Formats: sequence, C-alpha cells, structure tokens
Amino acid sequence: MDSEIVRLVIQRKLQDGRLPHDRITRTGDGPGEGQICVACGIIVTSDQMAMEGTAPERGQRAIQFHALCFRIWDNERALGRLG
Repeated sequence: MDSEIVRLVIQRKLQDGRLPHDRITRTGDGPGEGQICVACGIIVTSDQMAMEGTAPERGQRAIQFHALCFRIWDNERALGRLG
C-alpha cells in the first residue's frame, strides 16, 4: 500500500464527504478480521492492525481503518480544519 496514493484517496474522500471531518471515538483496535477500510477500500487482513471507531457524522455507525490509513486520515482531517 503506497502511503502517498492512500493520502490522495483520503483527501478526495474528505472533500466529497465520504470520510468524516470530525474526530471519531475509538472503540477498539486489533488484528484485522476481513473488514473493509473506509479510507482505502482494501480488506484489513489478520496480519494487519485495524482501528475501529464511531463518528457522529455517520450516525455513530462503526467505521474501520487500517492503522496506517487511520493515521493518514487523522492528519489530513486536522490539516483541513486549519486551512
């Protein structure tokens, strides 16, 4: 997974509203269980770390990220708030 490509995908999803702009409440982390990462759209496998949380913008539905995608998303959404 190329982090620059993931960053661009996340930026686009933030711009068009497919990813939340506000912080999420982290509800867990651990090995992936085959869930789809909301940021990159790729399956989080059991040898990868998954992050899960709920977002008020998403009606408190649980969303899952790869750990790397979560860090990129969190950074990009914070930068968007400052700009």
